[in-house]
Amino acid sequence: MKAPLNFTAELVPVTYAVALLELAEAFGVPRPVLFAEARVRAGVLDSPHGRLSLLEFNQLASCALKLCNEPALGLLLGQRLNVSSHGILGYAVLSSANLGAALQFLLKYYRVLGLAYELELVELGDCVELRARESLPLGPLSRFAGETLLASLHSSACFLIGEPLQRVEVGFVHAAPGYVQRYTEVFATSVAFDQPYQRLSLPVAYLARPMALANPATLQMCEQQCEALLTAVDVGDALVTRVRRLLLARPGKFPGLEDAARALHTSARSLRRHLAGMGVSYQQVLDEVRKGLALQYLTGSHLPLYEIAELLGFSDASNFRRAFKKWTGKLPRDYRIEE
Repeated sequence: MKAPLNFTAELVPVTYAVALLELAEAFGVPRPVLFAEARVRAGVLDSPHGRLSLLEFNQLASCALKLCNEPALGLLLGQRLNVSSHGILGYAVLSSANLGAALQFLLKYYRVLGLAYELELVELGDCVELRARESLPLGPLSRFAGETLLASLHSSACFLIGEPLQRVEVGFVHAAPGYVQRYTEVFATSVAFDQPYQRLSLPVAYLARPMALANPATLQMCEQQCEALLTAVDVGDALVTRVRRLLLARPGKFPGLEDAARALHTSARSLRRHLAGMGVSYQQVLDEVRKGLALQYLTGSHLPLYEIAELLGFSDASNFRRAFKKWTGKLPRDYRIEE
């Protein structure tokens, strides 16, 4: 295998963490306290790449939710993440000819932001809907991440259009929380819950709206930088990457080789042969994904072992313990204590 799945790769823009830290400070939680609680070094903000790992960001987010005691923290963070918060991708969006071109650029390069989502744009009659599905199971942070994503997309779209959006529809995967009114205030419309994916829908007529700062030369420069970042993100062979994403999109119910082949529009024999040509088997890719998720759950959450085992598709905790010992040489309990 050319490169292992790495949950500690620096993919998340530091600006996201800074916005989260500033929000926590507004709730009276000093930065040193949040860093200490999350067991994250303050030096991550000085990363020469301007990025931190998804694991580090998730640990900060988990602790911020606890210390701030604000259930709607995701909505508040999303409103703080303006277009420029997204780094070079944000500047590219600002430099696009119109909103439609900006969305197409976003769909092509969003993975440089380290988002744990797969994005899709679907036209539905006179509306266009942006859909987001988790490509990495976020567990207890799922609601926070969904709120942050859609609140940020909504506020950015309002900024780009230059006025409040009309005829907007918003839907979330999670069940309606006890603060539904907060959603209405943020999105200025009623919100649906228990949806099959996170979604934001708006009239297709908005796509032709020109950007006030459209600049072809700047857009070209941004695209070159995004291409370089995307190349760094897409390490390893494309087929192995597709298999990994397929597995990550179905936590706890990982498909077997036959089902995976069907989902990838190929035969089991062909998939097995191509993977073997890369020096890896389907089971090895599955074990790699499970191991990466296990390490994330153990260090980034307080989930009990039996829940982690279930999320990883094991029939019981004892099977998970045996597999983890095989992967790392340690028991899950011991690894969590050491970390």
